[in-house]
Amino acid sequence: MSKLTLADNFPPSRHEDWQTLVEKGLKGANFDSLIKTTDDNLPRGPLSTAAHRPDTIAALPRAGAPLLEGRPWHITAPVRDPDITFANTQMLEDLNGGASAIRITLGQNGINAQSRSEIKRLMERVHTALIPITLTPNNDVSNANLFQDYKDVPICLGLGPKTEGLTELIVNIPDRWRLITINAARVHDTGGTSAQELAYFAASAAYAYRKLGKGAAQHIGVELTANQDGHMSIAKLRAVRRIYARIAESFGVQDAPLSLHVISSKRMMQSTDPWTNMLRIMSAGFGAIIGGADFITLRPFTYALGQATPFGYRIARNMQLMMMEESHLGQVQDAAFGSYFHERMTDTLAQAAWAEFQKIESDGGIDNISPFKARIQQAAKIRTDTAEPILGVTLHPTDKNREAKLRPSAQKNAAS
Repeated sequence: MSKLTLADNFPPSRHEDWQTLVEKGLKGANFDSLIKTTDDNLPRGPLSTAAHRPDTIAALPRAGAPLLEGRPWHITAPVRDPDITFANTQMLEDLNGGASAIRITLGQNGINAQSRSEIKRLMERVHTALIPITLTPNNDVSNANLFQDYKDVPICLGLGPKTEGLTELIVNIPDRWRLITINAARVHDTGGTSAQELAYFAASAAYAYRKLGKGAAQHIGVELTANQDGHMSIAKLRAVRRIYARIAESFGVQDAPLSLHVISSKRMMQSTDPWTNMLRIMSAGFGAIIGGADFITLRPFTYALGQATPFGYRIARNMQLMMMEESHLGQVQDAAFGSYFHERMTDTLAQAAWAEFQKIESDGGIDNISPFKARIQQAAKIRTDTAEPILGVTLHPTDKNREAKLRPSAQKNAAS
């Protein structure tokens, strides 16, 4: 039997040969029409090769969350309904149905718990010793008092690095608690680009280290978004670990773990045809998993319609269960490592974010965030003006949606 040698059995490939075939298929159209760019104006194709891969690459695996018990990441259930009884019932349903962590929203937009007894009502019949608790990003140090009965539970208070009283609170915090969640997701939610989202995180992390010293390393986490562009989400999440490692190193901290909580984009959710949200959420979940998130919260597909129903919660939970238990997406640490496209985009996005971070720092850091907010508003306007198609709304709408978007005169003609 002859020996199989793949290198000898295939002719060498050349970029010029590939481009010739592509141009033939375009039938006269301009080749540049295939070159797409990101919101940060970074080219993303049409082809990534070994020549595009950075000279130096490194695996960027998960940090490792507490109480995983063999799971690659925590399926994190949102707990936010104002009715404590309903919130408790839904939380138990999520945990019994496969969730392994909870993300609690307190205050005006969530559960208005004012006392430790109300928190006990919320947590009734929940085996807190087995479940990490994360509070959504906030600036309220009094939340620490609400959870004083849970000192042995891994809790992240979700405080911002500029929260008043943070320096005093860190002195007596229980060993299993973390203080800080940098809310970079809000940059995305208000229209910012991926590089701006990462740059805000970088500026906030630097602020935390300056404020708390090396002790900040054990407390810093970040909340980022993943959207329908799963592959760009992968690059963004890999880039954030690379950026954070560089910042921690500059403050004298080596191998600092970053707790990475990813939530599906609020900006991509649609109310016109909410069923299509399932496709976007699934793509976001894929990006979050392959990108290496430690905690993942997928919004219910009916999120844009108001408070979600139990069915909406169940679908969001089952999407992650399918990707974990059936597709086994979390079995490989940093599955994108070495990929020409993902390494290229991780590097270019990290470099763009670092340049934006330097702009924030030169403006005075997060103490003077107004110039950065102006750049976010500009990015949001550009995106609005571009008006990319939205599945189920402007792209392949249902007959009902299509009719609703006709001009009044066209509606009259359609009716006649």
